[in-house]
Amino acid sequence: MAGGDREDHHPSSAELDGFLLGELSPRQAAPVLAHLIKGCEHCRRRMEPLASVMLETRQRIPEPPTEAGTEYDFPLFKAFAAARRHAESRAQANPGEGRAPAVPVLKEAPVLEASSEKTARDWARCEALLDRCRALRYNDIETMVLTASLAVSMAERLDAHVHGAAVLADLQARAWAERGNARRVADDLAGAESDLAQAMQRSAMGTGDPLLLARLMDLTASLFTDQRRFDEACLLLDAVYTIYRREGDAHSAGRALISKGVSANYAFDVEDAVSLISRGLGLIDPAREPKLAMAGIHNLIWSLVECGQATQANQLFLHSRALFSAYVERLDAVRAVWLEGRIAAALGDDQRSEQLFLETRASFEEAKLPYDVALVSLDMAALWLRAGRTAEIMGLIDETISIFRARKIRREAIAMLLMLREAFQKDQATEALLRNVAAELLRLEDIPARRGSVSA
Repeated sequence: MAGGDREDHHPSSAELDGFLLGELSPRQAAPVLAHLIKGCEHCRRRMEPLASVMLETRQRIPEPPTEAGTEYDFPLFKAFAAARRHAESRAQANPGEGRAPAVPVLKEAPVLEASSEKTARDWARCEALLDRCRALRYNDIETMVLTASLAVSMAERLDAHVHGAAVLADLQARAWAERGNARRVADDLAGAESDLAQAMQRSAMGTGDPLLLARLMDLTASLFTDQRRFDEACLLLDAVYTIYRREGDAHSAGRALISKGVSANYAFDVEDAVSLISRGLGLIDPAREPKLAMAGIHNLIWSLVECGQATQANQLFLHSRALFSAYVERLDAVRAVWLEGRIAAALGDDQRSEQLFLETRASFEEAKLPYDVALVSLDMAALWLRAGRTAEIMGLIDETISIFRARKIRREAIAMLLMLREAFQKDQATEALLRNVAAELLRLEDIPARRGSVSA
């Protein structure tokens, strides 16, 4: 019998629970999600409130502003100011007040009314979803966004009577912040800014936990770095560093310094980047967060090359090979090859540098990252310029222009490459011009190449 509603065609209870808690792999979760989207009433009844979260999200989540970032005058900074005032006032009024209490394990909790049991259970599920978001950061961005959206929906549906309105506001702030970070990683920067503004609004009604405020400011600084709002990112990271130092969390304070160094690197303040990242690496615990250590070291080496300290950069790169090979993702590995090529070029090993640049360029072409293709091409052009290989440089620039046009890259970027091509035609090109064009392409790029992002 065909029987589309037969029990064995529905996900099992274990599968539904695993989906709810974010414990399924993307391959396992896909058929469950496909089944739920069809609107199965049987599974709706079995897994409330998840079915309503999944299928009625638009009714539950406030719609973000249509043009986030345009109708506000520095909205996130206003929210930070309000949250800080709230935290200070609560601290003065309740000097002995602790932070948000841990959610009790259900089997150890006192007997509650049915609604309280449901709230406590859903609260724990929301916490599990938020933990899952961080685990997905490096390997499944699409599922990270979905998981964070579920957490937001669930947090917004919770009753405040179990833990209190202020503690619930903290949880809601965390959920909105995680979704904002997920959308940032997925390159939805306008959506990320809207969600982080929502997080700050919830935080202003919360317990005033300084660590929550530091977390929100840290995530927003990552957004500002991606938006190339470097000065604003550094202001936030200064405050994040101060909070963590005051709270005695040296590792997180070091993370803030490394993030600030990465932002300085993007802004071409490479000497500041070297100082900040070096200080940050001295504070963090690499065993606690090895990918943070890797990102910091990568950015430090990059900055050392830019500062003309190629020998030191090479020594650090050689010492760090084991870390890179153990923790890098595929694109991180490609960028490590690029970095090795830049070190070789700075040390005068042109043959090896060219080989590494060609390998890197091919990998970026395969990954469909046109700006990275262009930036590696400019590094290779500088190498060939020293050898007088002008004809080959012209062909390289023409190929890069064709890639930009095929991908419909903004016209200003193509114009920069055309200007560079003309300079080579007139025998007026210099290494300084190549560096300036690279800097301009980085400025024009809508989403900066994340060569070692340290955001959580």
